[in-house]
Amino acid sequence: MVALEEWWPRYLEIVARFGYSIEEDQRAADLLSGILDGRAIRLSRVSNLITDKNVLVCGAGPSLPRNLAEMTQRNINNEATLISADGATTALLEFDLQPDLVLTDLDGTVPDILQAHQDGSIVVVHAHGDNTSTVEHYVPILLQECAEGNRVLGSTQARPRPGVINTGGFTDGDRCVFLAEALGAKNIGLVGMDLGVFVGRYSKPSLSSDVLASKTKREKLSVAKNLLEWLASQSRSKIINLSGGTTQIQGIPDQEITEFSWDTQ
Repeated sequence: MVALEEWWPRYLEIVARFGYSIEEDQRAADLLSGILDGRAIRLSRVSNLITDKNVLVCGAGPSLPRNLAEMTQRNINNEATLISADGATTALLEFDLQPDLVLTDLDGTVPDILQAHQDGSIVVVHAHGDNTSTVEHYVPILLQECAEGNRVLGSTQARPRPGVINTGGFTDGDRCVFLAEALGAKNIGLVGMDLGVFVGRYSKPSLSSDVLASKTKREKLSVAKNLLEWLASQSRSKIINLSGGTTQIQGIPDQEITEFSWDTQ
């Protein structure tokens, strides 16, 4: 697990590179903690889904639909905890797959995230300086849906607060990997994690097809790739990239889903 003191210098680099505000990020974390008000799901319940388990992290890259088709054909998902990154949740639902966890900053297709949550998914809501109004609107809705017990946890890239964790990571996709590693996953398979020059159509509700990434988006994906390489250099979990894309992540071996088995890991 990446300790906060190890994460912080990288967070400061991200803030400087993209012009973010540490104060606004922290204010967002404080706001989210206040909304959760002691009602966040216990981290131990999340750990029960991940510790010593096989985990599939589903990013929203262009390879995701193909990966999901291959994954379900080989039943790889039946032996793993499913974590979806924000908009990837929509693709999972289209394949009749129920994510165990959804990590989101609420700029994907929120109705699908709400549906997944209603059907049993734990939702980890990431708060940052640019999404406070969205957090204020949707987190109370998520909490209201949990009649049988809360299934909402908060996340921040600034300093953690009660009910709001920081396990590292920058984009929704790599943040999923950081969380799975922090909670002691045995193996982590990456699908839909392209990190290249194209944005998958599931990344944003406004997209109907894959599109060329903007300069800023390419920079964000580059940061995500660098962070995953840093994580891989010290990870206790074995991380395998099953995306089949053109971007290689140093320290994370590529493997075709059609030839993959958890038993050989």
